[in-house]
Amino acid sequence: MALMLDHVDSPYIRCIGFLYLRYAADPYSLWSWFEPYLYDEGPVQIQQGKSDTTVGEYVRFLLGELEYYGTRLPRLPLAMERQFKVKL
Repeated sequence: MALMLDHVDSPYIRCIGFLYLRYAADPYSLWSWFEPYLYDEGPVQIQQGKSDTTVGEYVRFLLGELEYYGTRLPRLPLAMERQFKVKL
């Protein structure tokens, strides 16, 4: 997983890795995976026709929201969700 998150050729590979973790990883391990990338300045265009965003903004979006472009992300435990919001 670390190879995917640190991929240098494409930010899209990195974003797919973060999305996979958000869906499949244990919620208690999410922060340790996401924290080093919270302020990553690598540009990425998530939606066609929209302006570029950064990988860091994308990571913060995945941690802070329950909706992902029409699909529902798995709920985080309430205490963990509060901790994430304080840390962000």
